[in-house]
Amino acid sequence: MKTSESIAALADALSKAQAEMTGAKKSAKNPFFKSSYSDLASVMEAISSPFSEHGLSFVQSPGFVDGMVSVTTRIMHSSGEWIEGVCILPPTKADAQGYGSAITYAKRYGLQAMAGVPSIDDD
Repeated sequence: MKTSESIAALADALSKAQAEMTGAKKSAKNPFFKSSYSDLASVMEAISSPFSEHGLSFVQSPGFVDGMVSVTTRIMHSSGEWIEGVCILPPTKADAQGYGSAITYAKRYGLQAMAGVPSIDDD
């Protein structure tokens, strides 16, 4: 993980945002494993209001490292402070669909981990 020189204001804001987050609903279905999971939209929905209320935002940038897909997630605070992490995954196939799928997975995993959002059952 990389950070700006100071993350005091960001840490305070993220702590407050996390206290307001209810979790990302497991509303998507994986028929192969017969399970439910939190998709990228539900992760973004879980963080949207708490992030906004506490001056937080994020950006994600895809890239490639040694044939693997990487997505860098940066969480920023209105103070200018930031933290960032990189999620690296192998594509399932070396085609557009394989790379696109790996990017989507890495975006979801990276954002969910960086924001500290748990997955919750969609009851």
